Amino acid sequence: MDSKPKKQFFSGIIEAPPSKSHEQRIMAAGLLSQAGCVIENFGTSDDVLAAREIISQLGAVVVFDNDKLVIRKSIVKIGNLNKEYILNCRESALCARLFTPIACLFNNPFTVVGSGTLLKRTVADNFTILRQMGCEYESMDGKLPVYFKSAFLKSGEYKIDGSSSSQFISGLIMSLPLEKGDSKLIISNPVSINYILMTIEVIASFGVNINYRTDNQTDLIIDIPGNQTYKSKRIYTIEGDWSGIANICVAAAVNGKIGVKGLNKSSLQPDKDILKVFDLAGVNYYWENDNLIVEKSEIKAFDFNAVNCPDLIPAITVLAAFANGESHIYGASRLKSKESSRAEVLQNELKKANLNIRFKDDLIQIIGKGKYSFAEFDSHDDHRIAMALTVFGMLSENGARLENRHCVSKSYPDFFEDLKKITVDSN
Repeated sequence: MDSKPKKQFFSGIIEAPPSKSHEQRIMAAGLLSQAGCVIENFGTSDDVLAAREIISQLGAVVVFDNDKLVIRKSIVKIGNLNKEYILNCRESALCARLFTPIACLFNNPFTVVGSGTLLKRTVADNFTILRQMGCEYESMDGKLPVYFKSAFLKSGEYKIDGSSSSQFISGLIMSLPLEKGDSKLIISNPVSINYILMTIEVIASFGVNINYRTDNQTDLIIDIPGNQTYKSKRIYTIEGDWSGIANICVAAAVNGKIGVKGLNKSSLQPDKDILKVFDLAGVNYYWENDNLIVEKSEIKAFDFNAVNCPDLIPAITVLAAFANGESHIYGASRLKSKESSRAEVLQNELKKANLNIRFKDDLIQIIGKGKYSFAEFDSHDDHRIAMALTVFGMLSENGARLENRHCVSKSYPDFFEDLKKITVDSN
């Protein structure tokens, strides 16, 4: 982002980028399906490209047919890959957590590797339940690479702490229906439950059914009948991504009026909760011909618990910066194991512009005033930080400059191009 001497106004209509979370799950199901699948509105983010390479490693045939991506029936049978292979997750924690249990279905040694910020994250801490299933693997302090010397799944009843992530649970949910016996997952302290429900919704569309319920409002119980088969000949359209587009919606809420196409009103994506934040903050928005319209509003200070949608925190921190009064965002402790320590980064970077922001334990406090000094920001190679700080700079009267902006390719490669389409100078 170049230095912007003037506050920007946002006007126009854009298309939401495809949801990488939705598409990665569809691709995983397509890999496991006897019939494969066809995907419309497929993405080009780094995380999606990583998932595409992984399913190809595991035997899927991926081809392009005009504007569609076709996943053909796997060239190998589950449990019969007969080679040692490498799952390169690039910087995608979802790929690492989702595809590791799926890879165990093939009963072959394999290695999970990554790059960049993913190498700093303890994603392998989630794999310990696989040892109860009989897997043997090696890792260094829970970080990649992880080498699986023996890998297979065993049906049964397992208790899992769900307080850190739902992604590995989604991988088990997708894998265990293919085992011969029935399974039960008892998830204590589950977070981001809607991502689990999204996984269940995806596999149900492939003819795989499981049951879930809550127990004493603390545990999530998932009953998984075994010996099922993924079947599908449907065309799947990837939903628009609520996570990335939330930043642009915040820009419009502070200074503009935009329409967003391609969002699912009934989406299970947790970051659809940006609309709940808008309700709390007094942001004017409405639906018109299936487009979400967001317009300039008098932003009120708000309190919001983001424990189930932590990816929203950078965007709504920017919203709070332009609110009138003191806002409180809870759930910040879930940001420690992301691409950066996001709460700490937000505090340190936004203080450069003289924003009154404090982070302690699980809480971020922001006292908005609306006028800020010019700042030189660093994204810390974190795509969500990069998007949020870009919007902050474009809303600030004195502007800002951002270093390391290209990391947005992880989830929203066209972010800067979309911003250009709707940006005009304020008068």
